[in-house]
Amino acid sequence: MCTAINRICGKKRAEEVFREAGEVIFSLIREEVIADDPVATLKNIARYLERSGYMERIEIKEMENGLQLDMYGVSVLKSSDTLVKSGMAPSHIMTNTMFAALREAGIKAELKELEIDVEKGHVREMWVLKSS
Repeated sequence: MCTAINRICGKKRAEEVFREAGEVIFSLIREEVIADDPVATLKNIARYLERSGYMERIEIKEMENGLQLDMYGVSVLKSSDTLVKSGMAPSHIMTNTMFAALREAGIKAELKELEIDVEKGHVREMWVLKSS
């Protein structure tokens, strides 16, 4: 599906579609995951995605200027890697869902680094956070 959206819409528009998908998903799970602290909300989203089988494990570490997210056993890892290597936008469903939660809390997040190790089944994202 991600390849089709990229081909029809182009990468930039595909990123907009996937960002909107994150908003929709967050609205559907909001009551189950919302917490007083934005990072706690992100951790609740992580547990939700683990329970749903999207990933085996997600670790969220607070850093000086943002967050480091380590994901293991990502169900769409190979297809995401293929999309990135071919210059297309992956859905980043976890990222876009968490970004939607942060936007609601008045925080702007930006994905600064993305490392994909298909062989080890590991993805690392580095985010910069700013008040919006």
